[in-house]
Amino acid sequence: MQDTITGSGQIRINGEPMNIAFTVPKGPCLPEALLPDAQRFANQLTDLAVARVERAGHRISCAKGCGACCRQMVPISPPEARHLAALVEAMPAAEAAQVRSRFAGAQEKVAASGLPAHGPPDGDQAAYRAFGLAYFSLGVPCPFLVEESCSIHRDRPLVCREYLVTSPPAACAALDSGQVKQIAPPSRVWAVFSRSTSPDGSLAWMPLIEALDFVAAEETPLPERTGPQYVEALLKELQK
Repeated sequence: MQDTITGSGQIRINGEPMNIAFTVPKGPCLPEALLPDAQRFANQLTDLAVARVERAGHRISCAKGCGACCRQMVPISPPEARHLAALVEAMPAAEAAQVRSRFAGAQEKVAASGLPAHGPPDGDQAAYRAFGLAYFSLGVPCPFLVEESCSIHRDRPLVCREYLVTSPPAACAALDSGQVKQIAPPSRVWAVFSRSTSPDGSLAWMPLIEALDFVAAEETPLPERTGPQYVEALLKELQK
């Protein structure tokens, strides 16, 4: 087991101070070693956004059992894909088989629709939105959705942590209606994490349903940076 190092400090997000802390391997590691801290950071930023909208008199309408948003296209980075694949691998055999079957079924439905498997490249926001709406129209549930609730809530992707709404749950069934009132976190940690951990600084992502196939086809990655270097890159990307 690698030695770890812990660092802490304070940053300002939209003028508000926030205490942050990271515990990462001292030496070379894979970027997913930073993921637990990135998840906690995303939670902190989301809490800031929730507090802001609540001070304005609004209420978050998301609740357990409302899985409307779990039929959206969920963008994840390669480190998150490896993390999700490891979760599935660690499940009891019968549960893992069910999850893998749901992944395969989701991919088959998307493929049958003619929608591209991956989506648009970084930077084309109009194409990204069109792809997301087309994906949502297929009604493909997340492979981890069980009885309209997230079965991996503690380990859910970064982007899922950042998605909360104040509009009625029924509005989420029509994303392009203009009725969905999503809260805006001070920063999109999922994108910051992706760019800071990709070799060339690009927004590397895939739809969640591609995660298992991506990991199965990927060559075993080698540690390229130390834990502190990943933290430095994330904080630098956050300040852009």
